[in-house]
Amino acid sequence: MRPLPMRVRLTAWYFLVLCLTFGAFSVLAFFEVRGSIHSAVDEGLRDRAADIQELLERQLSPEQVKRELAEGTSLRGEDDILQIAEAHGEWTYSSVSALRYSLHLVSPGNPGGKFQFSTTYSGDMPLRVLNGQLRAGNKAYDLQIAAPMDDFYDAVNRFALLLLFSVPLLLLVASAGGYWLSRKAVAPVGEIARAAQSISEHELAKRLPTLQTGDELQSLSETLNQMFDRLERAFKRITQFTADASHELRTPIALMRTRTEIALRKQRSEADYRDTIVRIHQELERTSTLIENLMTLARADSGSEALQFRSTNLNEVLLEIYEPARLLAMGKSIHYDQGLPETPIRINGNAPSLRRLFLILIDNAVKYTARGGRISVVLNTSNGTAVTEIRDSGVGISPSDLPHIFERFYRADASRSRESGGAGLGLSIAKWIAEAHQGNISVASKVDEGSVFRVQIPVPNDGLTAVGND
Repeated sequence: MRPLPMRVRLTAWYFLVLCLTFGAFSVLAFFEVRGSIHSAVDEGLRDRAADIQELLERQLSPEQVKRELAEGTSLRGEDDILQIAEAHGEWTYSSVSALRYSLHLVSPGNPGGKFQFSTTYSGDMPLRVLNGQLRAGNKAYDLQIAAPMDDFYDAVNRFALLLLFSVPLLLLVASAGGYWLSRKAVAPVGEIARAAQSISEHELAKRLPTLQTGDELQSLSETLNQMFDRLERAFKRITQFTADASHELRTPIALMRTRTEIALRKQRSEADYRDTIVRIHQELERTSTLIENLMTLARADSGSEALQFRSTNLNEVLLEIYEPARLLAMGKSIHYDQGLPETPIRINGNAPSLRRLFLILIDNAVKYTARGGRISVVLNTSNGTAVTEIRDSGVGISPSDLPHIFERFYRADASRSRESGGAGLGLSIAKWIAEAHQGNISVASKVDEGSVFRVQIPVPNDGLTAVGND
């Protein structure tokens, strides 16, 4: 079953809340009005009882009391419903209205106690009745005073009818208004949904309309646009990565295919075949390295290349790469040296990946440093970070190339051969390793003066983590 639209569900909830609210209000209002009327009538009956108390305290004879009560009743009209009797039964008095409504005087049985109020019916006439006992001197008198409630109850019933007919009307009007408001409130969401549906892999540059409302809808549209920005960048990066990888792989495959075709065109000597095999083997080694680097970056992008961190001595890491780094430099008659502090610098890191990071930077320095040049590696600490600097006296990097050298497949000099320049993935891998260690890598360079690659990795407060030691 297809779910109801959001505006209908919102209106239904709004209607339900209004029903409960108006229902509770109507019941409370009805009983509050009824209670207020009872309180007002009860107060009037108390006042009448106080008047009779004063009359009895004047110590008049029973005939005088009856005469005074009768005169008071005639002045008040037939609505003065009154009965009084001496507690010992010596005399009683009942007004004409009391006799007409057939009220029966009942002794409350609690002399000097509180008045008791009740509602009773005489035929169709509702009566509010006060029963109590008065004391005057050394005598007690049972008292009953009543007031007709027909006019009051008619007013209460009219109020109930007003609620009965007005509340449903108010519910309908309020629900219609709620539906209109919910439809108006949800309309921008529908626009955002339609705009989002129109964005495909071929139109990733499109964006949702930004609502200048200052509320959650504006925040939603801005958040979605930021998400589309990230998706567009990721899609472009994947597309570019795929295109560059295809280009890089096509070149060695084409070279190997060309060499094998040339070797097979006619009979050749053993030396020629050997030379062809050697060249193909070199291409295979470069291609294998390229594929390994591509796999590393792909796993890094997917998050599956998770490094295992432990307490690592950076001094030991740099000492372990000293010999292979020196051999790389000796191949081009480059002087290589390291400057390490006497105190070990420990970080939370992954030793194999750190060795790979520093060898990538050193290999890069060797490639772009002329024979007889100089490369140095210096380790120290600064502001709670371990700082490793790889300095070279090479050709340097132009200001226009500096912002891009960590991009994948980027070569600062397009004229460099694949043999000298590589595939342009090493610095990307170095940057990923540094960031995986919560650090960063930066470069400062001047053309024809050399470059300085700086790797900064946070050092724990005590210089040692509890994970373990290498």
